[in-house]
Amino acid sequence: MTAMSDSNRPEIPGHVTLSEGPGGLARVLVETPSSSAEIYLQGAHVTRFQKKGGEPLLFMSAASDYGPGKPIRGGVPIIFPWFGAREGLPAHGFARTVAWDLLETTLLTDGAVTLRFRLPDVEFYDVEYLVTVADTLSLELVVRNTGSHPAVFETCLHTYFQVAAAGAISITGLEHARYLDKIAGTEEPGSPDPIRIAAEVEHVYPDSAATVEIHDPGLKRVIQIAKSGSASTVVWNPWIAKSSRMPDFGDDEFTEMVCVESGNVGPNQVTLPPGECAVLKVVVSSGELGEATWVSFKKRYPLTIAHCFTDLKT
Repeated sequence: MTAMSDSNRPEIPGHVTLSEGPGGLARVLVETPSSSAEIYLQGAHVTRFQKKGGEPLLFMSAASDYGPGKPIRGGVPIIFPWFGAREGLPAHGFARTVAWDLLETTLLTDGAVTLRFRLPDVEFYDVEYLVTVADTLSLELVVRNTGSHPAVFETCLHTYFQVAAAGAISITGLEHARYLDKIAGTEEPGSPDPIRIAAEVEHVYPDSAATVEIHDPGLKRVIQIAKSGSASTVVWNPWIAKSSRMPDFGDDEFTEMVCVESGNVGPNQVTLPPGECAVLKVVVSSGELGEATWVSFKKRYPLTIAHCFTDLKT
């Protein structure tokens, strides 16, 4: 378990507890009046978010390897500073496999809890991550260029969502959006119809800032993924053949999940001048499918974001 002195254990009785999880990895357990969550210091990785009385919103593979320095399969991996494979380098960057520092925890007046993490020892960058657990899950990745030259990088919150049956869901918000089909290696103009999963899917939607919804008739709910500071959306499901090749993913688990990822990848990579900040924020909520009182997420929860680190600490 990652060491932390008694004088620097940012626990809040009844709300924030530090404990040891599988593989001896340090984790933070969070309880609020409306929800609970689990976050590992390795990768600042959110592995559980669940509203009281509801099913988990995040998918976790039962085959995930919780070993030190290994990526955790499921939840919300942080992808930085590159997306995808790089020859001789770890896939999706290093942020998801190193232990982050938990700087502080804050109990808000409405009972929500905010946790602030920092990625240690990164040359040319300051990277912080704010997680707010309430009736929604708010994730905010802040990158500042501390170097003397423009920095070029990619960011992504690679969120795995729990569904009853992947083949029965529909995904809305990306209608008519062009995308790169990574399986076929083609660029497609988009479709007027909602996305449905019937085979391996890896679609990258550039220049897409839209709120996306996952409609899940099996669990009778809609999951909304609203974002700001993000110009790319990725939709992924490994389906049958790829699942069988993944050692940390069950052969049949593809039926229980879909990834809707928010970030800035490929042609939307970030070029950041010295001293400037880039902020990627994602807010996840859920409601009953067909609920008459369901209104747009942006109207209910405006996406206000911090401009830089000084704002995050106030």
